Amino acid sequence: MADAVSTPIPDQRGAILSAALAVLARDGEAAFTVRRIAEEAGCSTTGVYTWFGGKAGLVDAIFIDGFESFDAALAPAYASGDVGASGRAYRRWALENPTQFLVMFGRAVPDVVPGDAALERGYESFLRLVRHVHAIRPDLSEGDAFDWAYHVNATVHGYVLTEITGMSTAPDRAEELYELGLRRVLQPLVGERD
Repeated sequence: MADAVSTPIPDQRGAILSAALAVLARDGEAAFTVRRIAEEAGCSTTGVYTWFGGKAGLVDAIFIDGFESFDAALAPAYASGDVGASGRAYRRWALENPTQFLVMFGRAVPDVVPGDAALERGYESFLRLVRHVHAIRPDLSEGDAFDWAYHVNATVHGYVLTEITGMSTAPDRAEELYELGLRRVLQPLVGERD
């Protein structure tokens, strides 16, 4: 007699997170409700409350999971010691995950402020960039490495946010202008030239 093939139990947490991102991307923040997300995920609202405790917990999970994915995408560039590669990885991840990026960096759900754990996870991600800058320029003090990381991050973030939100004045040149901006912000840090 053949063994019965068991059907794997769906990953309800993952399904809810995917549904939340789909609702937000397709219908905007006004549709980002527990009821609508549960409907999209094919579960009851109890499933959302069980896994996330509600809308705020769901936003926190998107935020935290986003930083896990973001850091994994940047890790090879950090390991290579190439700050330019990390800037390109930043943009690539953001363009592949625009809704998650906007939750993490653009307050895509404006009525929900990320909780302490989510903010700490975001800060931990930023500190990876600080360590990356310090590894590239060990002559910098920790404070100067922090300041450089902040400057590079803000510049890169500005370019990417402008592109993702469709606010670029030259959308057909977005990649070219990003590369130019990246070189210009890094030149004083690592000596790269245009």
